[in-house]
Amino acid sequence: MTEEKWLVVGTDTRMKVLAKNLSNDNRTVYYKNLAVWDEELNKTVLEFHPDFVVLPIHPLPIEVPVVVGLSKTVVFTGKLNDEWHEILKENEIHYYLEDEGFIWHNAVLTAEAFVSSFYNTKRAIMGKKFIITGFGRVSKMVAHILRSIGADVCIAVRSDVQLNEARAFRYEAADINEVGEIEGDFFINTIPAKWLDEQFNKKITIPIYDLASYPGCLQDGISRKQYELLPALPGKFFPEDAGNVLYESIVEQLRRRHTC
Repeated sequence: MTEEKWLVVGTDTRMKVLAKNLSNDNRTVYYKNLAVWDEELNKTVLEFHPDFVVLPIHPLPIEVPVVVGLSKTVVFTGKLNDEWHEILKENEIHYYLEDEGFIWHNAVLTAEAFVSSFYNTKRAIMGKKFIITGFGRVSKMVAHILRSIGADVCIAVRSDVQLNEARAFRYEAADINEVGEIEGDFFINTIPAKWLDEQFNKKITIPIYDLASYPGCLQDGISRKQYELLPALPGKFFPEDAGNVLYESIVEQLRRRHTC
């Protein structure tokens, strides 16, 4: 069997765990704890010639005139921007953020990590009311774990489908335009878009915890004291578990790749 060469890049601790899990007798794995694609990474790729490259969830900023050495590599990544799409237009790419196994397991870890993060405020969850925007995977898991601890949960959404889905799960539910009129103790955003404008900012007076990806829900120019952006919680609180989830996702994608 031909030995595989893997390059894993990223500062999220789960990437280091992933590199360790990938290593075996048939794989040589090189881990680079870097937040940008720079000359060091160009040099590494040219010397190492990886067959597979794993990139972080968010696109790496590029600090070199040209990214070299990736023309024949298979790439695993969370998401790419236009610049990276152009660089990798001839590559075989697998998006682990589109893998249902990864998405759901990551949502579970995100929910548990939020609870861990919230307890650092020295406030209890039982008896409090949380308003959660969106009803995707992360919202579903956060709402489930909060309600299981004894919190009241209200789901605020933009679509009629999600509104009725939340009600079917026996949650209080409302249109997102009504959130300013809903009384609660804490606000959690899971919608990955800059929807919170000045009008919402004036109406929402309770603390906001933003679980959406960077840059969060605040529109440009909006600032507030009671706001905390909490991206990449699984890697921060549970790097071993988060790394295992990413590993299982990549292994399953490799299995499907070989099957095809």
